[in-house]
Amino acid sequence: MPYAICRVAKIKTAQAGAAKTAHNYRQRETPNADTERKPMNHEYVNTAERNYWELATERIQEAGAKVRHDSVRGVEVLLTASPEAFKRQDDGTAHDWHGSKWAEANIAFLKDKFGEQNVVSCTLHQDELTPHFHAVVVPLTADGRLSAKDVFNPKTLRALQTEYAEAMKPFGMERGVEHSRAKHEVMRHVYGAQERSRGELATLTKPEPATRLSIEGPSGLDLVNLSKWRAEQEARLNAELARQLAAANERASKAASIAQDSAGAKDREKTLARQLASVEGTKTKEIGRRESFEGGFKRAAVLAVQGETLPANVLEYGQKIRSSMQTEAEKHVQQALKAPIRQAGDLTEQLKKLPGYTYREDAATKQGELRHTATGSRFELAELKPGGVPMKEAYDQAVQRTAQRDQEQSKGQSRGRGGMSMGD
Repeated sequence: MPYAICRVAKIKTAQAGAAKTAHNYRQRETPNADTERKPMNHEYVNTAERNYWELATERIQEAGAKVRHDSVRGVEVLLTASPEAFKRQDDGTAHDWHGSKWAEANIAFLKDKFGEQNVVSCTLHQDELTPHFHAVVVPLTADGRLSAKDVFNPKTLRALQTEYAEAMKPFGMERGVEHSRAKHEVMRHVYGAQERSRGELATLTKPEPATRLSIEGPSGLDLVNLSKWRAEQEARLNAELARQLAAANERASKAASIAQDSAGAKDREKTLARQLASVEGTKTKEIGRRESFEGGFKRAAVLAVQGETLPANVLEYGQKIRSSMQTEAEKHVQQALKAPIRQAGDLTEQLKKLPGYTYREDAATKQGELRHTATGSRFELAELKPGGVPMKEAYDQAVQRTAQRDQEQSKGQSRGRGGMSMGD
């Protein structure tokens, strides 16, 4: 049965937050990710792909929690399962799990466990071998304190593993061994451990030369009391034998311990080798799939140049991609409208920052247009409906919200000045 996997990592600095943001949203090169499958990645919360550190800081301020200079503002939670949990297509790639019951269960688990407002980002990655979630959680306690120690400690982490496995039971997954010391290792560490083990075993199992034990003959004085002399000699021989036996037992114990560790390393090597073989098999199938796709692309390109009608399946595929990208664009615009918007220029600045998109305005009509850089999908702002609301209406609502916030802040500042003592 496949295992449910849950890992956590603290985000301690703004630099770490920026690095994780760039990695999870593929804003920099990711060697183990397939660029062609990047459109299958999906962000459920932070659709504008904003910086994690900024999101966490905003949530902390919203909660009114105190922040120390060394406070952990965010914790990245990884949720996935062992590779065999995910069914593969004929080409070896995983199916699209976006919108699946498994994806919905993961999102529900995060929100129930940590509080919906404290989950500031939740990304499904499907451009790697195994689908997985990266979520960023602000460690706020039930009484509103910022405390990673209270939310994430050995006791709560064990409970987290158990609860997550329980939530994944409907999908045929189970919990790993509790209190297990198994670690996530890379192949070179396993090989290094084995080489060190071989060297130590060779030394410990090297035959030791036998130590000759001898008894000196009794002296004239010893002849007076032979029983005493015999007891002394036996005691000396027994002491030497005991010393040699203790040394042999110690060497045997060390050898057994190293052999056990080496066996564990060999098991891990076999597991990693199987995973590597799976990756290589998937890679081979993926290369074949790409070559087939490139052949179809070339034919479609030639037909387009010659002015001929493209095949129906090509047009259908293009429409499907554009429709999917429009949904994504609307979510990004909806997130951008949450920023302070006082005039059209403010929205323009937000749209220019959207990762994976370029924004331009037609010089004659002044109509704005978003272009998805990876697929070339273009959308006029007027055709977008962020949150299911026509663009003009969504913009007016954003301006109104910003005006209300400005007014509330102004009132708060006025009350603060009014309550100030002249003696302060």
